[in-house]
Amino acid sequence: MPEPGASMGLPATAKCMACHTSVKQDSKSIQTLAQFHKDSKPVPWIRVYRVPDYVDFSHKAHLEKAKATCENCHGPVRERDVMRKETNISMTGCMECHRANNASVACNFCHEPKD
Repeated sequence: MPEPGASMGLPATAKCMACHTSVKQDSKSIQTLAQFHKDSKPVPWIRVYRVPDYVDFSHKAHLEKAKATCENCHGPVRERDVMRKETNISMTGCMECHRANNASVACNFCHEPKD
């Protein structure tokens, strides 16, 4: 089992409620999210981003090593009722971001080598 954040995934409600206990409490969407959290029920998330299986994307690496924030890729999440695609996650978009932030652009940095 990978460490939390080691690969891309959908957030636990606790992550969202860390801010939304005090931010946008009047929002119907946030109230619905809060109820899922209170009832310990899974949220029927609708995926906004999807990367191919052959791409190794780590939220943990981006947050801890690159010091990125959620807002860097997802926009002002604390202000949103509904998430939407904010960032170009095509190979071109990722390479542009890596170059702009002096991150490796070596193929095996993001792709698993084929046998």
